[in-house]
Amino acid sequence: MNPPERICLIAEGQLGDLLLLTPAIRALRGSFPRASITVLVVRRRSYDSRPARDPAVREHLAGGTADVLRADPCVDCVAEIDREALRALGGMRRLRAELGVVRWLREKEFDTVICTFPQDRFTLWAFLSGASRRVGEGGRSLSSLLTSRVAVPRGKGGVLDYYCALAEAAGARIGDRATGVVIGGEHRRRAEALWRSVHQGKCREVVAVHPGASGDYRIWPPRFYAQLIDRLQERGTCVLVAGSGFDRDVVEETLRACTRVPPRVFTDDVLDLAALLAKCTLLVSNNSGPRHLAVAAGVPSLALIPRFDDVGWKIYEDELRSGTMQSGAPCPACPADACRNTVPPGERYGSYCMRALGVDEVAARIALVLGSLSGRGARKATAASPSPPRRPAGGSGRRSPAGSRRRRRGSR
Repeated sequence: MNPPERICLIAEGQLGDLLLLTPAIRALRGSFPRASITVLVVRRRSYDSRPARDPAVREHLAGGTADVLRADPCVDCVAEIDREALRALGGMRRLRAELGVVRWLREKEFDTVICTFPQDRFTLWAFLSGASRRVGEGGRSLSSLLTSRVAVPRGKGGVLDYYCALAEAAGARIGDRATGVVIGGEHRRRAEALWRSVHQGKCREVVAVHPGASGDYRIWPPRFYAQLIDRLQERGTCVLVAGSGFDRDVVEETLRACTRVPPRVFTDDVLDLAALLAKCTLLVSNNSGPRHLAVAAGVPSLALIPRFDDVGWKIYEDELRSGTMQSGAPCPACPADACRNTVPPGERYGSYCMRALGVDEVAARIALVLGSLSGRGARKATAASPSPPRRPAGGSGRRSPAGSRRRRRGSR
């Protein structure tokens, strides 16, 4: 089969998923430097609190999690479709909207479509797109519609390896698996203004705390975070609490429980958040998108994760700089080999296994990480993605996505 010329990756729009996709995209660019690469992002929810929009494919949006790919020099085009708006439709309106996605894919004349999330809808879109090479996870009800199937399920071998395996199945050679994010000067300037507004300039070390997550069961209880923040401030560590509009409730509940309220920053711009995290010593968070944003920006992180999340999400090799913590204690609500993500009655946040993770344990781990970083002479990280592969000389060798009047350059 000939090398791909027009590649489309159909991707889930969660922040962590998009960041973990960057090594696979970089491998596709390095292996097929003359191909155009488009990412169709199926937005599951806004990073901010904006309501769902219409269900049509849009190519020139700005804001939201997809900004981490719009800034990526390996990506030519980012398009989005709002999953909640699509799901809100019924009957013939839903069918017409789905056919609109297929029509968009066919107009682009992609020869390769990679389904990065194991969902039958994505597989069907790929099949109906007319692409000759269709890549996705095997062993599912519509996997026979794919031309290349990855044997290891997404949830069993680690999400980062899964995405790289999909790129390999499309013919790419996988090299460096480090994730990356490109932070422009405008975002750095805004982050600097936010930084100055909360008076963090005199701190030797700053621990950022991001207590939000996409599922309430994934959230370490706010009073636990508050106790941890109090401990850190007592030992002289500066703390900065960050969140978006989506996280406002859990952030405010955390701050209300603090003995001494630390500075807080709300931003709905993921690249502003990346620039802000890049000025910190360490991020403490749940298993959420900001954890992966910190790693991509080169910032040490510690993620507090549910009991069985390590199977798919304990994915970074350096456990000091990109560590995780989870409880191994028996759960009163779940069987020994599975998690039902059960939050205790009367509580809003934190499954039983998240609540089994104690403040003392987490504080001790943070002290160990900060001590090790200080011992290494660690400095604040400067966010930059791994250097993209060199493109061929001359502009005529690259193909723009068919049906596009111009290549997207403004976001690079």
